[in-house]
Amino acid sequence: MLQRYQNKEVHITTEDGAVFTGLAEVFPSGYGLHEFDREEEGIQIDDAVIFKADIRSIEELPKAVREATDPRRYDEQMGRLLEGPFWIVDILPEQVSADAAGQYFAVERYFRQRPRIVPLRRKYAELLLRLNCYADMAVSFDFCASWEMNPDPEAFVERVAGLSGNEFLRAVFARQNVMIDYDRNDTYLTVYDPGAALLDKLRALAAAEGLFVWSPPQKEG
Repeated sequence: MLQRYQNKEVHITTEDGAVFTGLAEVFPSGYGLHEFDREEEGIQIDDAVIFKADIRSIEELPKAVREATDPRRYDEQMGRLLEGPFWIVDILPEQVSADAAGQYFAVERYFRQRPRIVPLRRKYAELLLRLNCYADMAVSFDFCASWEMNPDPEAFVERVAGLSGNEFLRAVFARQNVMIDYDRNDTYLTVYDPGAALLDKLRALAAAEGLFVWSPPQKEG
C-alpha cells in the first residue's frame, strides 16, 4: 500500500529509470480512475503522477537526506564558492588566447554538434559519478530550485546526456566544499574547489578520459 508514504519525502525510481524526489501525495485507485482513466493507486510529486505498477522502488528519505535536498541548504556555500578560485575540465589542455591563430570557434561549433556533444555530456556525467564514489553529491537541474542526493547513476547519465532548453547542471559536494557546473552547450565543466579537496582525483579521472584540467587567470582577492 502506498498510503503510508502520504505527506512524506520520498525517492522513487520508475521501471523506465526515471527518478522523482519530493513530497508524496498519495491517491487511491478510485481517484486514479476518475482523474486519469486508470484504476490504480499512485503518487503525485509536484506535477508528476506515478502509478503503483510503474514504480520499481520507493523509499522514504531519512532526515539527513531531506535536509540535504532542501533548496536553501547550499545557498550560502554556493555564494562563497562562486567568489573563489575555479578550474576547467576541458577537451583542450589550456585556455585559447583571444589573439590565437587557428580556428577555435569553428572547432568549438564542431564539438557542440549533437553527435559529439551528447557523448561528451555522458563522459562528464560519468566523471561526476566516479567522484560520487568518494563523496556525497547533491545535484540540481533547475537552477537550484530542487536537489537530489546521490542520484541513480543510469538515470543521472541519461538526464545529463539529454539536457535541453535552459537546463543547467550543478553538483555540490558539500562536505568537501566543492561545486561543479555544467551548461548543456559547453564543452567543459567549471569546478569550484578552493581547498583542492577533489582536484587530484579529478585530474586523474579526466586524464583517463582524454580530458584536461587547467586554471584560467583568477580574480585577485
